[in-house]
Amino acid sequence: MRTGCLRRARPYCCPPLYDAPQQLIGGGARARSLPAWPEGRPLRAWQEEATEAVRAHSGASFLASATPAAGKTTFGLHIAHRMLSAGFVSRVVVAGPTTHICRQWAADAARYGIDLEPNRPNSDGPESADFHGIAVTYQTIAAGPDTHRQAAARRTTLLIADEPHHMGDQAAWGMQTRKAFDGARFRLLLSGTPFRSDNSAIPWVAYDDDGLSRADYVYGYPQALRDRVCRPITFLPYDGEMEWVSDGRLRSADFDLVLPAAESARRLRTALSPDGEWMGEVLRDGDARLSEVRADGHPDAGGLVIAADQEHARAIAARLASIAGEQPEIVMSDEPDASRRIADFASSARRWLVSVLMVSEGVDIPRLRVGVYATASRTELFFRQVVGRFIRATPRPRRQMSYLLMPADPRLKALAHEIEAERRHALDLSPAAEDEELDEPEQERREPGAGFAALSSGDAELAGAIMSETTLQLFPTDDPAPARKPVALARPAVAPEDREPERESAYAARERLRNERSRMVADVARRTGRSHREIQARVNRETRVRSVAGATIEQLERGNALLRRELWR
Repeated sequence: MRTGCLRRARPYCCPPLYDAPQQLIGGGARARSLPAWPEGRPLRAWQEEATEAVRAHSGASFLASATPAAGKTTFGLHIAHRMLSAGFVSRVVVAGPTTHICRQWAADAARYGIDLEPNRPNSDGPESADFHGIAVTYQTIAAGPDTHRQAAARRTTLLIADEPHHMGDQAAWGMQTRKAFDGARFRLLLSGTPFRSDNSAIPWVAYDDDGLSRADYVYGYPQALRDRVCRPITFLPYDGEMEWVSDGRLRSADFDLVLPAAESARRLRTALSPDGEWMGEVLRDGDARLSEVRADGHPDAGGLVIAADQEHARAIAARLASIAGEQPEIVMSDEPDASRRIADFASSARRWLVSVLMVSEGVDIPRLRVGVYATASRTELFFRQVVGRFIRATPRPRRQMSYLLMPADPRLKALAHEIEAERRHALDLSPAAEDEELDEPEQERREPGAGFAALSSGDAELAGAIMSETTLQLFPTDDPAPARKPVALARPAVAPEDREPERESAYAARERLRNERSRMVADVARRTGRSHREIQARVNRETRVRSVAGATIEQLERGNALLRRELWR
């Protein structure tokens, strides 16, 4: 296993990743030409070192584990760019956990001239010839493994598996993905969170005698802090007196009191009640903290609340709107327009986003600086994913401390201290023995039964930031006491590195052309009385395609031109 280096990034150079010449691949299809890797996007030192590790790797699968916000997507796309340019592969498939993440991969790939079609349905068959590949969910692959296996057999394929631990969530996902891509030319697995030791083996991952995964390259949070790739984060745990009824008994406790697992979970859910005093105080402090961050050189900084479910998210958003004076954006998991709304929020100066799961993993919103942890999940994997949303460093401002307001639940505080320990190791450069992972008790994962009712939560009290001797501060910052005066600031210009590419991506052009065609077919049908199916079939014949789903962008443009001329007549 290799670990990331600490040297500064060198100027970018691009030797061939493999010494294979450009050649005919996969039934005579030559790899599409690509523009050179942009000089304005040099690799970080760890990305260069990981690239060399891939180049020297003798196997067909490579697992790179890099802390959230380190730049795994850029690294994966760099490998894809090198392999496509060298003719080692002629096609790229990105597999991800959600449709939004797949669309985000396609948008990022377009920056480097790699055209991926996101979320292509299995029923549409392989992508058209003018695409380098696709970005699809593990669920989609599991629903049609033969479709993907046949496509990988026709064109030599690189599989990039984003957060591959999701293949262990459901046994079928892992088995079917293996069936689809066991024949791929190369498989690059990218992980941002540590794998757990459990009975769900992940395809193409090597395990040691203790059942723990072994990565081929590791770049951890301590290294990212030393390299200034990631921000530090301060955890602000809030205590309070909670009161609830369970099994016919009135119970009351703060977070310092040791309780059985089931009652501990109910205490936490009582604190998270959107109508309680505890939640109101935490939201007020979170909004005040965000105003302080904005006044301290980051005027478009944003905040994120991770809610428990949809009803919980809406109630919290309503309460937060009255506090912040602005309606928060609400995003649920895999809503049809979730990708667009997340992208709009990321490029705006709006204050708050409230989400259920959707933003916990893989979503890139670098301006997030303040978070409220308002979900009852206490697993290490989920907690670290949430933390990863706040630690992506930006070119400015100089001081970039992030803050996560959270219940002073003992398990959550323990998880925060584990991350803090990694920060201390980053400062003293000493090796660390990792604490044994504690699995969440089964009772905590279950919903409280009918015998449970949250009654009230007392005023939230900041139980002491996890700082000073146990701080995550790597750079100077002020006292953690929340600010109280909101500051209104104008929306800044978007930094050049955060702008979308001026070039229209291939998948965006394809979506635009298909929407145009659908509208014009409807117009022709209304004017002529012919059926949509008849009109579509005629245009397909004239453009020599079997179906709209299989048409290239050029063929879609010619078909639309035919329809446009017919409407003009």
